[in-house]
Parts: sequence; C-alpha cells; structure tokens
Amino acid sequence: MRIFVQIILPLITPIVIYTIWSYWDAKRNNTKMPGWEEGYWFWVLVLGFVLAVVSLIIMATLGAEPGAEYVPPVFKDGTVVPGQYK
Repeated sequence: MRIFVQIILPLITPIVIYTIWSYWDAKRNNTKMPGWEEGYWFWVLVLGFVLAVVSLIIMATLGAEPGAEYVPPVFKDGTVVPGQYK
C-alpha cells in the first residue's frame, strides 16, 4: 500500500487528469485528442515524477527514524492509546 500511495498514485494522477481534460476539450471542440507529439504529455510525465519524488522526500523527513519500533494502539483504562513509534 505504501508503494501505491507514495509512488504509483503521484505518477498516475497527472496522467489521468490530463487525459480526462484532453478528452473533454477534444469533444467540446469537435477535434481529436492530441497525440504524444502534439500534446503536453512530456510535461505531464515530468510532473508525475516530480510529485513522486516530493512524496518520497516528505515521507523520509516526516516519518519515523530508521529502526524505530512501532507500538500498536492499546485499549487501556477505558480509552484507546494511539499507536506510536518508540
């Protein structure tokens, strides 16, 4: 799941958005969708790679330290103590 959220999702999101927009724009103007050479596909792919790299950097800086032990949530004295890294 982590790989999907951190790498795959940032890569495919701009592609899906641009494809939907291109299809909608082509249908509205009675034209065909732009090909790989005509459209902004290169920049869409570059944006996807940039988003993937940014997500990896954010998770590396905001995540737990390497080797940290995860303690799962515990039900204690009628309340739930959230999970944490120690």
